[in-house]
Amino acid sequence: MNLNERIKLINQKQILKEKDFILYWMSHSHRAFFNPSLEFAIELSNEYKKPLVVYYPLTDKYNFSNQRYYSFMIDGILEAKQSIEDRGIKFALEKVEDVKNRLIHHAQNACCIVTDKAYLKYQRNLSNSIAQSIKIAFFEVESDVCIPIEVASDKKIPYAYLLRNRIHQYLEKFITPVELIEPSIKSIHREFEFEKIPFKNTKDILNHLIIDKSVSFATFKGGYTEAKKYLKDFINYKLYKYKEFRSHPELDFQSHLSPYLHFGQISPVEVVLEVLSVYNKNDENVDSFFNELIVWRELARNFCYYNPLYNEYEGIPDWAKQTIEDHLNDKRDYLYSLEEFEKAKTHDKYWNAAQEEMLKTGKMHNYMRMYWCKKIIEWTKHPKIAFDIACYLNDKYELDGRDPNGYAGISWCFGTHDRPWQERKVFGKIRYMSESGLKNKFDIELYVKKVQDL
Repeated sequence: MNLNERIKLINQKQILKEKDFILYWMSHSHRAFFNPSLEFAIELSNEYKKPLVVYYPLTDKYNFSNQRYYSFMIDGILEAKQSIEDRGIKFALEKVEDVKNRLIHHAQNACCIVTDKAYLKYQRNLSNSIAQSIKIAFFEVESDVCIPIEVASDKKIPYAYLLRNRIHQYLEKFITPVELIEPSIKSIHREFEFEKIPFKNTKDILNHLIIDKSVSFATFKGGYTEAKKYLKDFINYKLYKYKEFRSHPELDFQSHLSPYLHFGQISPVEVVLEVLSVYNKNDENVDSFFNELIVWRELARNFCYYNPLYNEYEGIPDWAKQTIEDHLNDKRDYLYSLEEFEKAKTHDKYWNAAQEEMLKTGKMHNYMRMYWCKKIIEWTKHPKIAFDIACYLNDKYELDGRDPNGYAGISWCFGTHDRPWQERKVFGKIRYMSESGLKNKFDIELYVKKVQDL
C-alpha cells in the first residue's frame, strides 16, 4: 500500500470512528521539544479529533544492552515523558519482549502510527516490517538531522566537500524553529490498553531489566535539561576557540553533545539556532563547529542510509580494500587480542589512555578516536578482524555507539570518505597516524594525565 492509499484510508470516517487514538511511536527522538514527529502527531490528533498517545516500548533485547547506555537513555525518556504529560498528552511506557509484535497489536486500536525516520539497518527493517504488517497509515518523520537525508542526496556521497556544497543550499529552508502545537484533546487522564511500568525513576527501571551490569555507568547524565546545560556552556565558554582547540584532547573545547544527539534528546536544529542566536554564521569557529555537527554528522547518515554494509569491513571503498589486502603479509610489530584491547593492555600509553577514557566516561575525544582505530588496524592480523573489534568496543562502551557517526568514523579510518596517501607497510595507501603526530599536534602527556586523574 503506497502513501496516497494510506492517506485515503485515514480519511475514511468509518475507520476513524472505530479507532481510539493517534499513536506516536517515539523510536529515536527522545524529547518533547524541537520534535517534528511529535508536533506532526499532535497536528493529526487535532485534525481528526482523536486523542494522541506517545508510546515508548522499552525492551532489553538489543545488542550491548548494558546499564551504561540504558541509564542514560531512560533519563532522557523519563524527562521527555514528564514534559509531554505537562502538555496534557498521554505517554505510555511499556516493558515489552518484542517491539514489532507489540506495535502491531496496538495498531489495531490506532488511526495511524507516526514515528521517527530511521537510518540504520535494524531500525529501518523494523519500521518497514511494522508498516507492511498493519492496515493503517504509517508515517516516518525526519526529526534528527538538519537537512532531510533524501533531500541532501539520493545516493551515497563519497566525500564531505560534495555534501557541504549541497547542505549550504538548503540551510535557510530547513533550519527553522519547530513551533509547539497545542493539543485540542487532552489525553493524559484517558485509559488505553497499555501495560504500566510500576516504577518512577531510572534506577528502579534498570533493576527491572535483564541487562549487562558489568559495564560501569557513564559520567554523563541523560536528558534534555543536561543537553541544554552542555550547549549553553559550550556557547558561552568554548565556541570562541573551537577551531583552534577542537583537536586538543588534553583541553576541553568539545560540546559533549554527541550522546544527547545520538539518543535524540536534543535536536541538531535547536543546537544550530542556539549558536546563531549568539554568533554570526560567518564566524570561523561557528563554521568549524557546523562542519562537524551538520556536514560530517549528516555525511555519516548518508553513508549508512545508502550503504547496507556500513558496519562491516566489506563496506569500505574498493581501493581501500585492495591496498590494505596487498599488505596482509607485512610484519606487524605488535599483535593484540580483543581482551587486551578491551582492557587497555597495549604497549602504547597514548592508545591505552584513549581506551581508558572510553571505559571510564562513556566518551572518547574525537581526535583520539581516529588514532585509537588506526592502531587497532596496525596491531591486528587482518583488517576485517580490526574492523569488527573497533565496532564491538565502540558499540559496547561509547554512549554514542550504535550510531551512524561511529560506523562512518570507523570506516573513515579504513579509507571511507578519504583519499589514497603515500604507501607504507600494513596500511598500504590508507592514511596513517603515529605517536609522533600526537606529540607534534598537542600536549599528549597532559592528556594521559587527565585520563589517569578521572
